[in-house]
Parts: sequence; structure tokens; C-alpha cells
Amino acid sequence: MAGRPLKGWARHNARQNEVLRGELGDKGWVEGRVVNPNGTLGGYRSSVGKAAILRGNGVDGQYGWGGQYGALTGTVAISVRMEGLPRIRAMLERAEKLSPAAVARALNRTAERARTDITRALVKQTGLKFGRIRSATSLWRASAGSLQAEIKAKGGYTSLKEFSARRTAKGVSAAPWGRRQVFDGTFIVRRYGGHVYKREGARRFPIQKLYGPAIPVEMVKGQSLAAFNRAVEAELPKRLEHELGRIFGR
Repeated sequence: MAGRPLKGWARHNARQNEVLRGELGDKGWVEGRVVNPNGTLGGYRSSVGKAAILRGNGVDGQYGWGGQYGALTGTVAISVRMEGLPRIRAMLERAEKLSPAAVARALNRTAERARTDITRALVKQTGLKFGRIRSATSLWRASAGSLQAEIKAKGGYTSLKEFSARRTAKGVSAAPWGRRQVFDGTFIVRRYGGHVYKREGARRFPIQKLYGPAIPVEMVKGQSLAAFNRAVEAELPKRLEHELGRIFGR
């Protein structure tokens, strides 16, 4: 019986595997592994299909978890809840009736600030450059009809070569998660794009391609998540007061 058609990452991985199989012939096999922050090898990249998606309220801190097959996706969302903003509750209740667009503007300005702060935090948290992280994130803006702004990140695990990988006598030195370390027994294969590999055992093949952090996974935890919460707590009340002050002539 024919299997189900491959989609997304599975299809991409199948194509990549065929390319590698053609290059290696009967010499061996290449698989991908994710390097954990402590330097140990994690799960196989091709099997990492379910990604944590964080959807939550940046004001009251209530979060839930979901999963998605395919490219990893991380999301942090800002929405308005009366109980989360007690000092401007009365103004907010009036403004939602008079001008939801003003509330949406405040949410969007807050989301822009939060995106910048998240990106800066991720530079230290992942070891990747600012521009690389910025290009992986996008902003879903709030509107008068939908008072929620979202910051999203998409992409897979990043090849270890992207973390300033270089050869040493003991193995490849790289700096995933912003911490340089030597991965014993690893090596760089120029003919495969200069990526970092490790043998599975004593024999020459199979070998494993190594990966560092995934931006969508890192965005919804640690310093990045803390930066998001701080930006929302500091910026949203200020932006709301500004927008509502314009409405009420203050």
C-alpha cells in the first residue's frame, strides 16, 4: 500500500537524504542531530516535527501550549484584558467602545518594542547575529476588529556551522547559545557545504550533521520571554494612556 505523501520538512529531508545518498553511494549514511546547550546530542532533526507554540496574554501571564507539524513556529501574543490593567481599566473600557483603533495602535507600538527587545535577547541566548534573528521574526498587527498583536518566528534548527565554527585539534569549536565550546570528535566536511559532522561509531560512516538552537523554540523561553514580558509591562500602559489621552483631550 502506498504511504501518505510527504509534506513540509519531511519532503525536504527526503530530498536532502537522496542527494546525500547519491554522493555517498554505498559508503555510508548521513543523519542530522541537534546539539543540546550542554554539548550533548539531542533528537534527530528529521524527527523533530512537533514544535512548541506559545500563545498567551502578555498582560496577565496566562499561557497555553500547542503543537504544529512542519517548520518550527513560535508565537507570543499581546491581548487586552481588563483585569491585567487595573490602573487604566476605566479609560480602557470607555476607549474600546469609543475607539478600538486607538487600542490597536497602542498594541502595535508595544509589539514593535517587544520585537526589538526579543531580538536583542535572542542574540545572547542563541549566539546568532541580530539580522539573522530579525529576518526570522514577523509582526502580526492588531486592528480595531481584532485587539491582539502577535510576534512570530519561523524556521528550523540552525546548522552548527553558523555559529563561527572552526577546526581545532580535538574537534570543531563553535558557539551555539552564545557559549563557545569544542565538540570532541567532530569535523567539518567542505564538500557538504562546510557543515559540522560527527561519526555515529568507530566506523567511517554513518555520520551525523550537527545543529544548534532553533529561533522559534528559543523565542518563547528564557531571556527572550522575559524581555517580552518586560516590554509589555513597561510599554503597553504608557502607549494606552497616550492614545486614550488623545481621545479624551488630555
